[in-house]
Amino acid sequence: MYDEDPGKVIGKAMPDTPPPARFDLDRIVSDGYRARRRHRVALGGAVTASVMAVTAAIAMVVALSPGGASGGLDAAESEPVDPEPTETVVDDPAAAGYPFSDAWWSLEPTAESREVEEALTEVFAPILTDAGLWGGEEYPEALGVYADQAPGNYGQTWLRSYRAERSEEVGGPLGHLRQVFGVEVLAPGGWTAEPGPVTEQLFPQHLIGDVPYYTDAAPEFTATELDDGRTLMVADHGCAYDLAVAYPNGTGLRVGWDADCEGTPHPVSLEALTDAVLSAPEFDLDTTGLAPVGELLDVPAGWVHDPQRTWERSEEAVALAEQTYAGAFEAIRELHPGATLDLGIPVMLGSGERGTVKQRSYRSTGTLPFQYEDRVDGVTQDLYFELRYYLPGGWIPGCSEAGDRGPYLTHCRDGAECSMWGDGDGSTWVFKELTESGEAFAESGQNEPYTEHELEGVYFSPDGWAVGIWTGWHGDLPVDADLLADILRAVPAPDYDEEDVPQVPAD
Repeated sequence: MYDEDPGKVIGKAMPDTPPPARFDLDRIVSDGYRARRRHRVALGGAVTASVMAVTAAIAMVVALSPGGASGGLDAAESEPVDPEPTETVVDDPAAAGYPFSDAWWSLEPTAESREVEEALTEVFAPILTDAGLWGGEEYPEALGVYADQAPGNYGQTWLRSYRAERSEEVGGPLGHLRQVFGVEVLAPGGWTAEPGPVTEQLFPQHLIGDVPYYTDAAPEFTATELDDGRTLMVADHGCAYDLAVAYPNGTGLRVGWDADCEGTPHPVSLEALTDAVLSAPEFDLDTTGLAPVGELLDVPAGWVHDPQRTWERSEEAVALAEQTYAGAFEAIRELHPGATLDLGIPVMLGSGERGTVKQRSYRSTGTLPFQYEDRVDGVTQDLYFELRYYLPGGWIPGCSEAGDRGPYLTHCRDGAECSMWGDGDGSTWVFKELTESGEAFAESGQNEPYTEHELEGVYFSPDGWAVGIWTGWHGDLPVDADLLADILRAVPAPDYDEEDVPQVPAD
């Protein structure tokens, strides 16, 4: 099954021109490849959308505003008509990108996302069904396409795409999520068709990899320029396949299939997969907001996502985290007798998908001997706090403006007071404070107004690591930035392997 000649398969599967998107199954639209109009259809019923859990928790306080709201129209009768997109012309799309947008992650489908979903569903449903990855022979469910945006150069610009996947758990309770099938349609901007490691560590990012990924061996890689202007690329890893198409209009398509590298086999022939990929249409995606990327900040390389969670689960990392917090506990107890602090654990921060960049951290929680009455249940309790160390890699000291994303470790929150300063020795301090007033919860039986506080401080060492503390309480306590700063000054540097540094895969 895996010994097919990629060159022969490509030759057999290659049509003269890619087919148009077919949204009316009783018609064959033949309005041409480059002149294909955008089709809009009203889709009755709910569209199944899988939402990626994008964890932007590189700070302890990050707030995301919700996405767009539904207009309340009956899709079966009157679908909103989107204005025609305004495309921005850029000299080099690979060196361009989009601004970050909360609305891009909206759960509400758009005409464009519906178009992509219906086309991809029609293309890939048959082979997904044959491999046991589809809900039924009649394909009753949509593929689950969702809008995604990936950071370019650690969030200094952003790439946009539409994605769908099929995944399953492997390895039992302590296992990980294995993506069996994945498809992504990329808008122009921030990526290159030049093969290389598929990782967010690089900008522009590579559309397809020609380096080891599923196994320790490099794949058999082929690239073919088609007469219609497309470029087809295939990476045969033996037990898995990666395929990509670069289109003349600057859009891209990539597909990955883990047939039998681990877990339950889901066989697919390279011929069938290549045929499906070449059947996908060239999409006319909205490029509003695409603009050349200017001068970029120099960011230390970050850690690439490891599905096996090797570092987090290593005895060395666990021991170093516990050792770090043992010292931190002694320092905090000297300042505040009666304080508590749990054993620390190593934690990777960031989304967990192929090529995503993550951060190494240690985390622990404890209490300080400042008592207050919780407004929810009326219980008197000690002040809870979280103490987190951030190890070098994938971030720079500082704080972004509220609503912005980027390579800074901390981000200001809407409504918070944020301040940053340096000590003159290469160190940096960031403090964020949020105070809100409101009415007590009805369940507490209290009707008087209350005040809710959140306070966070982060110290950035000139040696490349950082340590932060977060706390929150109701009412009045003698807790302020100076108190947190004293704790951060007192706790020791983290214990970690300074020779273990991030690497770009296969470099």
